[in-house]
Amino acid sequence: MNYFILSQDERISNAVEPIGIAQVIKKELLTVERMEELEELERQFPVLAKSENDYIDFIEKPIALLADSVKQLVEKYEPRLPFKPVVLMDMPKLKQTLYWLVIPPKVACLSPQTEFHLDGTLKKLVIDETLAAPYTFFKIEGIKEDYIIVNIELAESMLRRTFRGIRLRKVQTEGRWSEVLR
Repeated sequence: MNYFILSQDERISNAVEPIGIAQVIKKELLTVERMEELEELERQFPVLAKSENDYIDFIEKPIALLADSVKQLVEKYEPRLPFKPVVLMDMPKLKQTLYWLVIPPKVACLSPQTEFHLDGTLKKLVIDETLAAPYTFFKIEGIKEDYIIVNIELAESMLRRTFRGIRLRKVQTEGRWSEVLR
């Protein structure tokens, strides 16, 4: 099966940028075990003032946020994924927009063919199809990078819709399908 890294399309220069979110929602809280601690946090954030803000469907940094329409699609494939609402506020324009913080499972699916640089960052990512097969939307355990991975079914479903600001980059795989396609 094919897998893709879900990322924000950096070509959209006026994409909305939340301010102060990384100081409130720390990366170590973004686990299923610590998810309940998010309930106690304020999850409304101002956005960087720009002449025009483009409310894209996927914000990658500082933490991954899905637009409501993307969340609804992902939920159809992964109904048990934990989501938490986050509101982005454009105070001068008196506008509030709902996004969703998602906590994907971390899957140990690295292939032995994966290569790393000396500092531990990825040189070449290879996913073992057999280990990743049960998952549609996940992160990879054992890497420094904070990639969200989607399988081909979800990726195709995303591409059939008019989502803005989403990029999908194919990930190399090892397993039955990669050998069939050679």
